[in-house]
Amino acid sequence: MSSVIHLLLIDNYDSFVFNAQHLFETAQPHVKVTVMRNDAPFLPLIEQGVFDGVIIGPGPGTPEDDAYFGHSKQVILHYGPKGLPVLGICLGFQGIYHYFGGTLKKASVPIHGKVSLLDIHEPGALLGTIAQHSAVMRYHSIMADLSAPIPDCLKLTAFVAEQNAANGRELMVLEHKEYPIYGVQFHPESFATECGFDIARRFVSIVQQASVALDKGCNK
Repeated sequence: MSSVIHLLLIDNYDSFVFNAQHLFETAQPHVKVTVMRNDAPFLPLIEQGVFDGVIIGPGPGTPEDDAYFGHSKQVILHYGPKGLPVLGICLGFQGIYHYFGGTLKKASVPIHGKVSLLDIHEPGALLGTIAQHSAVMRYHSIMADLSAPIPDCLKLTAFVAEQNAANGRELMVLEHKEYPIYGVQFHPESFATECGFDIARRFVSIVQQASVALDKGCNK
């Protein structure tokens, strides 16, 4: 395994993307983050093993529309199940929920620039020891529709502590039960998210563990 962890950060044409790059490069040593637009030709680079993990960044629109989501769809459906660690932020989170069979809906009350508290039901691999009721910053008008059937393959690990009656229960963090695929509806790169650095460190650790396991497999 290389001493440097190489992450691809998919830019879904969003102004927050370089904040996210800064977060992941400063949260833990020896991390290099390459930012590429979601319609750039990065799939061959993933196939070649250039990247140790992928972050699907936030963005406008809906993941149900390929014009907004670009190649992020293939990362979720093809490379995550092959063992490449994937973290979806906001739009990326929604894409993971949607492409594994969940239903999305427009929030009755859009949440733009609002801080909420996490209700952590199960820490899982991503949340680890993050404190209950940590504050997180949210910017979204689309959300997981938890009144519809929930995909059996997904573990729902955290919600909003103070439920909005108009929106219903609001999912904030998920993990795939089998693959190293994770999602957060909030923005860890925001200064108002208390656990942002912890989220970044946890994902980098997941990527490191996956890289070590891959190297051991290759050296057998």
